[in-house]
Amino acid sequence: MAEFLFLSALSLLILAPRATSVSFSFNFSSSGDPCDVELRCERDTRIGPGWLELTKNEIRGDPFSVGRASYARPVPLWNNTTGELASFTSNFTFQIKPKNETFYRSCNMSGDGMAFFLAHYPSRIPPNSFGSNLGLFNDSNNLDRSGVDRVVAVEYDTFFNDQWDQSSNDLGIDINSIKSQASTPVTKGLVSEDAIMAATISYYNLTGILTANLQIAGEVYSVSSPVNMKENLPSEVAVGFSAATGMCIELHQVLSWSFSSTLGTASSKVVSGSGRRRLLLVRVLVPLAVVFLLVSLCALVFFLVCRRRIWKKLHGNTDGDSSDGEHEQAEFERRVGPRRYHYNELATATNNFAEEEKLGRGGFGNVYRGRLVSEQDCPVMAVKMFSAESSVQGRKAFEAEVKIISRLRHRNLVQLLGWCDSRRGLLLVYELVPEGSLDRHLYAGSLLTWQERQVLLNIF
Repeated sequence: MAEFLFLSALSLLILAPRATSVSFSFNFSSSGDPCDVELRCERDTRIGPGWLELTKNEIRGDPFSVGRASYARPVPLWNNTTGELASFTSNFTFQIKPKNETFYRSCNMSGDGMAFFLAHYPSRIPPNSFGSNLGLFNDSNNLDRSGVDRVVAVEYDTFFNDQWDQSSNDLGIDINSIKSQASTPVTKGLVSEDAIMAATISYYNLTGILTANLQIAGEVYSVSSPVNMKENLPSEVAVGFSAATGMCIELHQVLSWSFSSTLGTASSKVVSGSGRRRLLLVRVLVPLAVVFLLVSLCALVFFLVCRRRIWKKLHGNTDGDSSDGEHEQAEFERRVGPRRYHYNELATATNNFAEEEKLGRGGFGNVYRGRLVSEQDCPVMAVKMFSAESSVQGRKAFEAEVKIISRLRHRNLVQLLGWCDSRRGLLLVYELVPEGSLDRHLYAGSLLTWQERQVLLNIF
């Protein structure tokens, strides 16, 4: 049974769907420059003193700055063969700082913002994608991007554009368009001299929901939207950050970044409503059923082992079987002189304990006549079988009788030839005395009848 459990657990591990995982993290306050090694840094992006700087930190005669930083290797998003979607989570801390410098003197605000994006690998910045396009789009395709230019992004927009923005500070989800699929105003404002923002972006393949959370100055903002990743992105993508400025500038600094994703092999579809709930229910119940089955099998094995030990304690060992009582059995045999018989030998000798071979019944069982062909010196014997009705008491009597009689040697006592300690019965083998016992010879006379007794009484 233990081997069965091991093989079952091994088969579950073998048959369990394998997964492709991607995980990485960056702390830009540490020494070293990950650009062109672990990160693909484009245009104006560079490593600053303790952060990743996405755009230029000064004008230098050119007000338009664009920069990107993406993971250097492709990230699997969905499986071409099975259609399985990845689930992923990204966490990062960042700052958007105002810059007291402007090319456009009437500009009394900063701009334009930054974004976390997933796009075609390898990453490439579209031409003329400065300003409100955030380095993701340009004016020719910023409302309907297609082909290799497709992109899904979470934007942190700091400049109001009346064509597509709700406010001057928005948290939004963009799907192939600068016009957000879903957005929420950030009332605290995204631009701050000292506030550090913490962002979490997650996608769950069972629901197909992309969720973005932002924590800033004790406030939490959240936005979510369904996204069909297979329709909007290739199977492998670039993940990273993009930012841009226009006539009004600001600093976009990423302090730390971690990302993890898991892509399984079993096919799954982005479903909704009752179908999604059924799929989720199946994925929850199947592991629970497997765990319940394994626990039940372990409980069954434990029960069978305990029952076997109790049975052996009450009935003793099977002929030739090894058990926990082997030590006690060997000790018992050392103290006993007569030989040990096998149950099958005695069953054959007594014609399977036939009724016609029965000599009588004692206190703990029946006695049978037996003929053992293999015993040349004693072909006839008396076999005493202890009854199963008194298993505990019968075994004690069996052991006591063997230990005592095996030590006795007298010409007027029948000799104990052997014994059998079997699961099917406890048996003692004696020499058969065909002439009968001593009491039969001493008291074999017939008794007086009542008439004879009355005659004798009348005489006296």
